[in-house]
Parts: sequence; C-alpha cells; structure tokens
Amino acid sequence: MEQAQFLGDQGAYLEVNNLRIYYEIHGEGIPVILLHGGLEICQMWAPLIPSLSKNYQVFTPDARGHGRTDNLSGQFSYPLLAEDIALFIGALGLRDPLVIGYSDGGQTALHMAMIYPDLVRGYMIGGIFNSMTDEWRQMMQGPLGFEGPGIVNFERVIATNGEFVHSLEEKHAVYHEPDYWKSLLTQVSQAWWDPPMYTQADFVKIKEPVLFWCGDRDVFCPPEQSLEMYRLVEKAELAVIPNADHFTMAGQFDIAVMILLNFMQRVTGSN
Repeated sequence: MEQAQFLGDQGAYLEVNNLRIYYEIHGEGIPVILLHGGLEICQMWAPLIPSLSKNYQVFTPDARGHGRTDNLSGQFSYPLLAEDIALFIGALGLRDPLVIGYSDGGQTALHMAMIYPDLVRGYMIGGIFNSMTDEWRQMMQGPLGFEGPGIVNFERVIATNGEFVHSLEEKHAVYHEPDYWKSLLTQVSQAWWDPPMYTQADFVKIKEPVLFWCGDRDVFCPPEQSLEMYRLVEKAELAVIPNADHFTMAGQFDIAVMILLNFMQRVTGSN
C-alpha cells in the first residue's frame, strides 16, 4: 500500500486494490464514509457535507472507474466495490467508521454489511433493491442502451439521451481519455445487469445497526423492498422520504440529512 498522496486541504489519492482511489476529507471526529451512486462522483454529496462535517470526519471517495478513480482492469461488480472500500478503510486505519451509501453506493454498503463483520459500526443504506424491477430493466434497455452485461448500444444512447452523455463527459471524461463515458457505461452495465441476489440467510448475517432509507415514489428501488429487507435485519430501522423518487432524492437531502444524523448520533452515543 502506498501512502496517501494529498492534493490540498481536501483531496487525496490512495493506491489500494490495484486502484488509485481519489477521495476528499471534510471535518474531524468519528469517521463517516459516503458512497455515491452509479455514474455519479463524490461531489454528489456536497449538499450534506456542511451538516455532517460539523461533528464527524467525512470521507467521500470516487468509486472505481468514476471521476478521478481509475479502473484499469475494467471489472465492475458490487462485491468488488465492497472490497475496494473495505481495503480503503484498512489502508487509512479508520476505526469503527460509519458508512452511508445511496443507489450503487447503497448496494456496495449492503454487500459490505454481509461480508465484512465488525468492520463498520453502522450503515445507512439508501435507494437499493433486492429484486430487479421491470422499470429498472426497461430503463437499462431503453435510454441507457444496456443490452447485457458489458454490452452497450452507444448509438442509441447518443440519439435518445444527448444531455445524459454531456453530463457524463462533464463529470468523468475530463479526468480520462476522450469518449471515456463509453468505457464507464460498459463497466457499470456489468453490475447493473447482474447484481447479487441475496437470500434471507444473507440478511441474517448483518449484525451492525442498519438504517434503510428510500423515496416513497422510487419505482426502481421501491419502498416495499426496503421494508422487506428491514424486516430481515435484527438491528434495522427504516425511513421513507416523502415525495422523492430515485433521482429527485437529491432534492430531499435536507430531510435525509436530519434522519441520517439522528441515526448516527444514536449509534455513536454522540450529540
């Protein structure tokens, strides 16, 4: 493991798991790791940082292949993403951190909770499913052009979703080669088309406190599934954010941060 290479007051790189992971640090206190959604970057969490960093040390990594973090292998799966963060925690020597994840970050956190006992003191897992919905499958096959794991129809994406391509270029391509968005979609399609399907026995393995949180109007990761997962985990809580779907959740972060902080304070015994 190479020592972290700092880029100033907030940004740094850490070489771990054959990756050069970019991350930012804000505040001081009990460590909290924020895992962003798929095709996003760590700046997704910017609206929450001021509130969380008042009493916690907040780490926001870019996931493999996203933003400034590389992925030379091209491999992309939730178990692999979970391994990245487990090794990230070990490399930085973080003791009993909290983990907040949303969407792909939530799926990553869920896998961590099952596979890495005693690594984290509590999880806040948002916007996830345990059974792929028809709406999710239709979105992948339609505007995202995902025809199968690692198979993307780029012409369809360009023809039907030009603004989406521009957004990907703004967030990711600036740190990589031209047309990097195509490589990113190819990588992500591997996990999105073939996610792990967990059993009741898998959920029983989770021993740390978990807060499942979701939007009440999320058709991709419906609250009914969060309720089912909540009932399978011994130390679980459930929060449903009103008037939020999978994408408008970012507009409800003011509500979400109050719920998250309440959970964090109770888990850590802090004020």
